[in-house]
Amino acid sequence: MPGPVRSHRRANPLIDALFVGGMIFGLLVAVVLLRVAMFALSEVFGGIGFLVVIGIVSVTAFGRAYQQGRRKQRAADELRHWERTAGWEPAAWRWPWQSLVRWPDTVTVLRAYAKRVDGLPVRTGLLEFDDNGLGTTVDRRSGRAAFAIVALPRPVPSMGVRVHRLPGRLRDGEDEFLHRFQPVGTDTERLGDPQLRAAHLRGDIPPWTVIGDELFAFVPLDGPLRPDDLEETARKALRVVRLLELAVEIGEHG
Repeated sequence: MPGPVRSHRRANPLIDALFVGGMIFGLLVAVVLLRVAMFALSEVFGGIGFLVVIGIVSVTAFGRAYQQGRRKQRAADELRHWERTAGWEPAAWRWPWQSLVRWPDTVTVLRAYAKRVDGLPVRTGLLEFDDNGLGTTVDRRSGRAAFAIVALPRPVPSMGVRVHRLPGRLRDGEDEFLHRFQPVGTDTERLGDPQLRAAHLRGDIPPWTVIGDELFAFVPLDGPLRPDDLEETARKALRVVRLLELAVEIGEHG
């Protein structure tokens, strides 16, 4: 793969140590709060305070698990209906950009679909990643993400836009786009396009990468996969293609 689009940074021991320290601190805070709650309830309910705490925690945990189960079931039902009616065909596909990840097998494709959209072949689907497998193409080190890949009519110079995960405070006079994002590549005309940058700032499009004749993008998920996640990710990738003017065959709508 071309070197200029390699986006993945090496692990930062300081960040990893801070993350672990934060997890330990959060656990300690939770333990202290639980002990305070038990003490307060024991003052009200006497010796059964401990049982009251256990009951509240159990009911809360059960309710949360029940709601999560219902959400997953609804998402699975919606996805099965979408597979039958939306025109997307299941597609066997593996992660092709091994040179873009720090370690092998840090990105796994769970499902993929293919369809022509606005005249271009598009693939979308679900993947999971860990150990910073997607680097700064996403705002987190691990999780699941919807992906979209648009096949372009011809190869173009490699380029992309990455995200600064911890940009800090915007200083007076600082370029907000460069504060939050990092353009990668030598095509300064396309990467400096005001409409492209405004779309990133509004959140209309995610970070993306072009290699050869493919443009791909990832949108991290915080819940179960739904059809809208796949459709929206495909629309956003096509939006980037239009903004970059990489395929004049694409229509104006979308």
